[in-house]
Formats: sequence, C-alpha cells, structure tokens
Amino acid sequence: MSLNLPARRLVQTARSTTPSLHLRYLLPHTQQRSISWFNWGKSSNKQSPLTKELDKRDQQKKIFDKMQNRTAGESVFDEEIKQSDAAAADSASKPELGAGRDVGGLSKAKEHMARALDPDPRWRIRWQRRKVMQMVRSGGRMTKEQRIRLTEKELTLKSENLNTSYKKLMFLTRQISGKTLDDALTQMRYSKKKTAPEIIYLLKEARDRAVVSRGMGLGKVNGDTLDKTRKIQTKDGKWIEVRDPTSLYVDQAWVGIGQDRGLRIQYHARGRMSKMVKPSAHLTVVLKEEKTRLRQFDEKVQKEAKAKPWVHLPNRPVTAQRQHYSW
Repeated sequence: MSLNLPARRLVQTARSTTPSLHLRYLLPHTQQRSISWFNWGKSSNKQSPLTKELDKRDQQKKIFDKMQNRTAGESVFDEEIKQSDAAAADSASKPELGAGRDVGGLSKAKEHMARALDPDPRWRIRWQRRKVMQMVRSGGRMTKEQRIRLTEKELTLKSENLNTSYKKLMFLTRQISGKTLDDALTQMRYSKKKTAPEIIYLLKEARDRAVVSRGMGLGKVNGDTLDKTRKIQTKDGKWIEVRDPTSLYVDQAWVGIGQDRGLRIQYHARGRMSKMVKPSAHLTVVLKEEKTRLRQFDEKVQKEAKAKPWVHLPNRPVTAQRQHYSW
C-alpha cells in the first residue's frame, strides 16, 4: 500500500506548513556538528564552552563586586577588602597571571559575616546569661562531673537501623561491653553472627572519630604513658593490666528498637491469620580512655579504705521491747 500524493507536492506542502507527525520524516534533514561532542545533530549557533565559561566568570565578578560594595560602616575586614581590591587590580593589569584564576569568593560584608558567625544572636545572649548565673550561684566552683568532663574524653556513636531484632543484637553487645577496642574487634571478627560485620564497621568508625575529632588514643604522642604496668579490677570483677592510659575501650554498649521494615501475613488453621513484623534495631557504643578506669579503681580503693569496720551487733540501746506479748 502506497501514498497517493506526489512526492514533490508533499515536500512543498511540508515546507510551507508545519508537517504532521507521521509525515515529518519525509522532510530533508542535514546533520550538523558543533564544537561539543555531545551536540551532534543540533544547531551550531549556540555559544562554545569557552564563551560560556568567560560569561560565567564575568557574572561572578559582578556579583562579587556588588557584595563587597555593600559593606556598611566600619568593618573588621576593611584592610583585607582593600588588599583583595588591590590584588584584583594587579591581576586585571596582568591578564597572563589572572586569566586562569577563579573570580568567585566569599562575601566579607558585615551583615553576611554576622549571619554566618552568629545566626541566632538572641539565643547566644540567653545562653551566656544563663551560664553567668550558674557560675555566680556556684561561686566559681565546679562539680565533680564538670571536672571529669574537662580531664577525660569520651565519644558516643549510634549506628543506623540494622536488619535484626534487638534480642539477637543484645548478645553481641554483651561480648564487647567492658573490653578494650582491640579485643572487641577480635570478638566480632571471629563471630558467626550475621550482624557482626556491622558492629565491626561501627567500632572502626567510632575509633576513627575519637582519634580525629577528640584526640583520643594519642598517649605515645603526648607522652602520657605509664612508667610501669598497672593492674586494676574492672566493674565485672576481672583483673586487667594497663600500659597506656589513653588506649580506648568500650565503656558502654546498648541496643534500641528501630522502625519496622515491613510485615507479612502468617496463615494458621481454620482460616485464621496473623501478621509477622520484620524488626530492626540500632546499636550505641561509648568509647573512653583507660585513664577513666584507673580513676574509678582508685576511687573504689579509697572508698574501701575509708569505710568503717562492719559490726554484727552494734552497741545501741534496745527500745520498743516488752517482756510479754501485747495481744
């Protein structure tokens, strides 16, 4: 089956008016290539990538100049702004040096710097006022918890929801709680449980964050190593030897219930059914340094030394005693 219209008349009609979708393929088409490799078949009247980059730099320079001119009143960064303007003038006078540099930068206007450094000034003022009131009430004295926070470091890290139940995850937390970080990693490395690799990943991430962000575990660098090995007793009654007071250990590890991952129907006899929920759980670990256990052991020894001897029958007067029954 062929089309009855002549080809010449069809082409003239298509050129004069907009062709329909089923006749558009009959129009003559010439393939064109532009500078970009991805623009084959498109028009070459568009700007080249080099021209676009130059226009973008000019636009960034206009925005940067506009933001710098908005500095209201005296500013701390007036000298730096003048230096940057002088550097920009030098780079403009020497195009061979400033041609390859990026014009864009951060604004040093007073209102912009205030938004970045002090986004909520009213909250900061209330917080400072509350802290001053606390210091005045206490007379400048710090509590025991505040002194411990100033001298000892710790890190708390929580994992994402794991594809397991909190009952199964609880047994793994008991294996790592109270152990050194190396022993906890060894326990999870040789564990046959499915969630053990997830705990290894969490412990390694907590170790890296503690070293980088808190400066923990750097006793050999800071010179905090002990002269001799100390033998202390942990909370669970085990005796361990401590050589480096800044080495990391897992102080606490607990499990929380996460969101349900879905449910499915479980069918029973006599046409009954129930739903089975796929649970999830998350793990939280607290890493501390060995100096914390050294302090706790010393406090325990001092408390036992100050305790009075236990007396089975204390020497006190007997009261509320009668010779006969009261009934």
